[in-house]
Amino acid sequence: MAKRGRPIGSKNRPQFKDYITEDEVKDLVRLAKTQAKTRPEILKFVLEQVFGKAPQPVDANVVGTLHVEISEVIAKKHDIKSEEQKESS
Repeated sequence: MAKRGRPIGSKNRPQFKDYITEDEVKDLVRLAKTQAKTRPEILKFVLEQVFGKAPQPVDANVVGTLHVEISEVIAKKHDIKSEEQKESS
């Protein structure tokens, strides 16, 4: 059976733009712009494939809050107490 996919630990992910020439990109974008007049999702897809997807920001406060909540659940499950909790017991 042939191996599939990237090697484990590989950081280089193949991209669509690696397989087409600059002229083909221009032709594809031209075609996508024409089709986008009736279906804008086509243009969005092509632009993401050629130029990469825009970063999706995550609010740090939400991540921090989630981290604390997960930590509290794990501590409770394993009966782990902070110094303050030990002193008040």
